[in-house]
Amino acid sequence: ASGGGGWGPVATSTLLARGGQARTTIGTVNAAEFVVTVTISATFLLSMGLQHLQIVAGLLVGGMMAAPVAAMLVKRVKERWVLVAVGLLVLAISLYQIGLSALELFAG
Repeated sequence: ASGGGGWGPVATSTLLARGGQARTTIGTVNAAEFVVTVTISATFLLSMGLQHLQIVAGLLVGGMMAAPVAAMLVKRVKERWVLVAVGLLVLAISLYQIGLSALELFAG
């Protein structure tokens, strides 16, 4: 969660490229991310206490609200469009990270 994120889109795109069905692949990766998130959140709470509880609660509530929406979209949207969307999302996130790295490099 702190610096280790980003494997979800990589795992999703890899499994989809290997021929996995979009619905099954996305559901499996999301389930794995949920388990990892719960474990990391519990570790943070145990090590840092409740001083950042609002942030953790916000992330949990946001994830719980987004999950059903994502499930409905994947169910209703054609698989090809899901693949295109995943590819564009991975590309956009990568370009954003490259841009941030370039700014840090040249700024100082």
